[in-house]
Amino acid sequence: MGRFNWGREGPPDEAYSRVTEPERFLPLIDWTLELLSKLEAEYDVIREEGYYLDPQLDRTPPSRPAVRLTPRQDASAPIVAAFNDLPGIRVRFGHYLIEPFPDCACDACDECAEGEFQNFKETVEAVVAGQFREWFRLEPDGSGRVGREFWSEALHRSGASRVEPASVTRFAGGQEHVLEWLPWPRRMAGP
Repeated sequence: MGRFNWGREGPPDEAYSRVTEPERFLPLIDWTLELLSKLEAEYDVIREEGYYLDPQLDRTPPSRPAVRLTPRQDASAPIVAAFNDLPGIRVRFGHYLIEPFPDCACDACDECAEGEFQNFKETVEAVVAGQFREWFRLEPDGSGRVGREFWSEALHRSGASRVEPASVTRFAGGQEHVLEWLPWPRRMAGP
């Protein structure tokens, strides 16, 4: 539930450039760290923490070290979470997709920490379950399209974006491909 009730007219123009109470997103940090720790305990992953683990995620100054969980099975998608001063998180799922939580944070969008964490958690659950694919396709004009799809009981989302010709080689050397990510392997119980 948002903080504002804009009514039928919608938010005023100035609400699109205003972020009041950014501290309302502070719980996202702790909830994300807690979820990542639970995943580490349950799945066979390597956990890394540090600043600038992923230069694309750390374009805004980090507020704490990023966390990367990489499944020991190469065919399972890694997750990297970087934390910023909004406060918020930027997350890489697999190789190409980067998503911010919150997406905007302006007063007009009226996002809340609970809703953003729920979106993040549903996306993570789809990745961990192997319900996530990424793809890259070349276009006749020399550009490319990079796309993604998530599906689960709670989530079905897909999308694609254009890749400028100068950046095409960043995507698997410019070769078309589909990454059908597998479920994360569970951690074996100790002796």
